[in-house]
Amino acid sequence: MLIIPDRSDPGSRPGSCRFTSILKLLRAPYKLVPLLVAAFLASALAGGPSPLPGPEEAEAAQCRGGSTPPRKATQRRAAKAVLCLVNKQRSKRGIRRLDGSGDLHDAARSHTARMQKSNCFDHTCPGEPSLTGRYQRHDYLPCRCSWGTGENIAWGAGRRGTPARIVKSWMRSRPHREAILERSFEHVGVGVRWGSPKRRKAKAGTYTLDFGYKR
Repeated sequence: MLIIPDRSDPGSRPGSCRFTSILKLLRAPYKLVPLLVAAFLASALAGGPSPLPGPEEAEAAQCRGGSTPPRKATQRRAAKAVLCLVNKQRSKRGIRRLDGSGDLHDAARSHTARMQKSNCFDHTCPGEPSLTGRYQRHDYLPCRCSWGTGENIAWGAGRRGTPARIVKSWMRSRPHREAILERSFEHVGVGVRWGSPKRRKAKAGTYTLDFGYKR
């Protein structure tokens, strides 16, 4: 998970950031990423179906395609299921739902494709801009406003690559859960591609979830 806030003063340059805040937030999440990757890959490589508990299975069923394994549905359907499941997590805690953003969908899809093209599982892969740079490339930024961004990534094989299991994995990880439940975020984009970051033909799913707000 990666969160970059901007608390620009009204008279400051549009899109400017307080670098002390950015660096402070960047340091902590990046220490956690290798632990998440190692734990998630170990789970993914275990293989075989792992049924969801009753309440989670029922919740997944409310989002079309939520429990469908990779390659058994379209990537677009899986992305819609992720958005549905994320908003259910927010709604049951009294947090406003996120609106899908075309610009952020493009940014998320672009990053997921880059991860697979570069055999990379990270927030910034070789040959691509930083998270903020990707938001600028896809026209979410810059703006004459205060803004914030965040990103979750994940991949899983077989049943562990369903939208429901991916969202469940994020919710079990504190920094990823905090991004999903961040009250300041208003917009979200989802990028899903079948295959893992290193094996594009694998029966797996690679996911990017991009958050943002502009005020």
